[in-house]
Amino acid sequence: MTRSGSCVAALLALGWLSAGCGARTSLDTDEVTSSGAGAGGGSTASVGGGGGSDCRIDDLSSWEIERYRDFGDYERAAVATSGVPWVALKNRDGNIVLEKLAIDDLYGIVVTESIDLQDSPVYPVGFDVSQRHFAILTTTGLNWNGDVELWSIDRMTGEIARGPVGDPPANASFTVGSALALLDDEIVVATGRLADDVGVIELRGADLSLRASLTVESTNFTAVHQVEHAVDVYLGPQGRVHVANDTFTQEPVDPSWAVLGGLDDALVQFDATFQLVDGADVYEGPWPHSQISAPAVLRRGGGRVAFSLETELTAVVGYPAGPGQLGWMEIEPSSDASGLGVGLLPVTEEGRLGVLYLGLEIPHPEQPLRYFGRRCR
Repeated sequence: MTRSGSCVAALLALGWLSAGCGARTSLDTDEVTSSGAGAGGGSTASVGGGGGSDCRIDDLSSWEIERYRDFGDYERAAVATSGVPWVALKNRDGNIVLEKLAIDDLYGIVVTESIDLQDSPVYPVGFDVSQRHFAILTTTGLNWNGDVELWSIDRMTGEIARGPVGDPPANASFTVGSALALLDDEIVVATGRLADDVGVIELRGADLSLRASLTVESTNFTAVHQVEHAVDVYLGPQGRVHVANDTFTQEPVDPSWAVLGGLDDALVQFDATFQLVDGADVYEGPWPHSQISAPAVLRRGGGRVAFSLETELTAVVGYPAGPGQLGWMEIEPSSDASGLGVGLLPVTEEGRLGVLYLGLEIPHPEQPLRYFGRRCR
């Protein structure tokens, strides 16, 4: 870990952090710094701007604003497909670190577990977590380009398997489309060179052995955990591939809606408008911006589902704002936070709605971990 103010418990050679280590400090409304827990504080925060017992989900202006800033300077990130709060972060000029994140009323951003991957000066473009394994897809280039590698990490033993994927192997001039999901102890990985419009979906074992593969006429991949013991890979309007029991099944989709992300029985899709489909409930709203980037990252909590989405140079959170109504929460800038950056994942809890993101520091070229949200107290 290249982070000051952290406490390290060497449970594995990879470098696990024990639960509660790395808790971050909080500021009150006049922004006076307080000490952190554990080995020391580090991040800063501010809270203010509204709030009250009459907070309404259809009017976030009545909710307090929460802002937290953590340590670090990260070049790229990937978020767990399975819905758990794990992220893979590429340290600038360094290795990948895997972190499990939370938001705490007292300490702000809290890293409850952390693993520093040795010999990993590459960029994560796909990531997932199961009870037994981590799986990571990486490229040697910053812009989803270069050589592509698949990593499988045993969470119990720390054993790592890694190897190239792609047919043919990529090189520095190839930009790839990709998706990744863990299916029990197997890995579903989809890759393809964007210029070719032809990709391959593979099922691999935890040792990276190839179990099955399917060539598809798409490089537009979105992996979704919708039902237990299965993964769906959406291919844009071309359909989806259902992976279960070591079998690929190609299924049609409504070509008028493009799926950006999903989790369990919830999907985010768009056409002229945006929709959050949560089981039998459909929430619809306008585009949040004229430019968007996949994927939409969904999370459940506090009795609702919400998703984060990347727009031009910032992120937004989509959420049910009322019957059939999709609302958008934007990151509001402040004197020490431009609001620009790369969205990671939403945080939805009882009385809390927000987003963790890599904040672009201006004029300093840093991207630390930040949080912006609204809190009903």
